[in-house]
Amino acid sequence: MRIFRPVWVAFRTAVIATAVFWVTIFIVENSGWEAPMGVVQLGVFFVIFFFGMLLMRRQ
Repeated sequence: MRIFRPVWVAFRTAVIATAVFWVTIFIVENSGWEAPMGVVQLGVFFVIFFFGMLLMRRQ
């Protein structure tokens, strides 16, 4: 049904964004790079959020 398509797209996008977030956090934490506590997670979140918004801007 076409009514479930937006829900499926949103769910798939959320799963992909979550996976990218955790993989990026894993890589940053295991690379030895250090930053003040909580800055890395917030920074990665906002970068992924910003790129997601750019991708959704198609008209």
